[in-house]
Amino acid sequence: MSLTTAGKTPGPVRFYLACDHHGCTTHTTFDLVITDPGPSRDDDLWGHLLHHTHTATPHIEELGWAYLHGNGYTCPTHRVPALPSAS
Repeated sequence: MSLTTAGKTPGPVRFYLACDHHGCTTHTTFDLVITDPGPSRDDDLWGHLLHHTHTATPHIEELGWAYLHGNGYTCPTHRVPALPSAS
């Protein structure tokens, strides 16, 4: 997995992000303060595990990174441009 975190919400969380493109060694680290504690493990296991990621997604995209389903995270160098939407 190319996105890991350290810290608990609510509070500061450090994100470690590495490019999953074959042979790429690009990585970045950033900190976000997440004020929402998210769902409990008992109420929503997947929501509990993915809370940090969902909260950080807009910041990750601002950094130029993208998540490609089945391929993982890609850095700005290897990011595939979005396909135009069909009208």
